[in-house]
Amino acid sequence: MADDVALEVKGVVARYGERTILRGVDLTVKRGEVRVILGGSGCGKSTLLKCCIGLKEPAAGSVRLLGRDMTSMNAAERTALLTNIGVMFQYGALLGSLPIGDNIALPLREHTDLPEDVIREVVRLKLALVELSHAEYLLPSELSGGMRKRAALARAMALDPDLLFCDEPSAGLDPLTSAELDELLLRMRDRFGMAIVVVTHELHSIERITDRAVMLSQGHVIADGTLDEVRHTDHPEAKAFFERQAAGEMRGPQSALQVLRSGA
Repeated sequence: MADDVALEVKGVVARYGERTILRGVDLTVKRGEVRVILGGSGCGKSTLLKCCIGLKEPAAGSVRLLGRDMTSMNAAERTALLTNIGVMFQYGALLGSLPIGDNIALPLREHTDLPEDVIREVVRLKLALVELSHAEYLLPSELSGGMRKRAALARAMALDPDLLFCDEPSAGLDPLTSAELDELLLRMRDRFGMAIVVVTHELHSIERITDRAVMLSQGHVIADGTLDEVRHTDHPEAKAFFERQAAGEMRGPQSALQVLRSGA
């Protein structure tokens, strides 16, 4: 595996019972890039993400994470390897009964021997990175949707991962907050040089953050390359994805960002 490759998926097949979801998927993610996984509902995006982060065992194929083959590891080896990745779940997955600071401290307490005063300092540093220094002692319910997403990102960054996975990071956010979150992800990429894998269907977000994209359909890769290459592939489903998105934006109600820009 080349030194610049953070993730390599080869020939991965995934099944739930008799139902095959992924049918020989290949994917590479280079260090320092944002790699976006696209596709319609049910295409296999979430299952591919689960295979990459160890939540789903492939029926065939291999997943090499940071140069190591996850499919040949025992449980202890896999757990140790997975401390080098961060995961930002779609709905944040913050524990509602814990203040934000303690949510971010969880992986540090679980996977390190750092003393508590050092953990608290790391927590404050991570909160500052996502511009939430004021939220350390607030509960998740006391934050807006965008702030909860940033808190989830801070927790995903707690162990300084080499590879960050984001599942629909912009889901449920207004256009302005979505753009701010995208910019934050790019700053993280540029500052720390980590690879970022993003599952999303939000076209504006895709256009802002993508270095390379891969598109799935019925468990197969139908397009892989730069966003321009994927957008202009001959596959009818890829064309339909971008045409539907663009048409929906033109027909839909005026966005919050448009309202702000118009001064209405």
